[in-house]
Amino acid sequence: MNDISQKAEILLSSSKPVPKTYVPKLGKGDVKDKFEAMQRAREERNQRRSRDEKQRRKEQYIREREWNRRKQEIKEMLASDDEEDVSSKVEKAYVPKLTGTVKGRFAEMEKQRQEEQRKRTEEERKRRIEQDMLEKRKIQRELAKRAEQKLAGRDGVHL
Repeated sequence: MNDISQKAEILLSSSKPVPKTYVPKLGKGDVKDKFEAMQRAREERNQRRSRDEKQRRKEQYIREREWNRRKQEIKEMLASDDEEDVSSKVEKAYVPKLTGTVKGRFAEMEKQRQEEQRKRTEEERKRRIEQDMLEKRKIQRELAKRAEQKLAGRDGVHL
């Protein structure tokens, strides 16, 4: 430390302009102490962060487990309600179709749409089959023509 203070005094007493360099101030603590304090503070922050994160994950796990338990209870209650409803539905013999209601109209429209879609796909399928048949015939004619030309070429007779 004595060496540093001597250098500081020499620099301060000279009349030359002093370059801006770090001169440790004596009495307020050593650079090493400051570094160690900063290191400890950094480690404490990291520990606190990891502890908080661990606590948050634990709470999230507990919340999810509780939520899943509630969902399971609700499913069980609904399942038991469905069993009761099934027994009451068996007693009903006839349920009239609701054609005058909006729900009935939508169901009817959906049936019509599905029927149209089915017809379109059937027509498309038939059209493709016809196209394939035409292509097959064309290919067969072409092959027959080539075979005939080969035979004619071998025999030396041109048709």
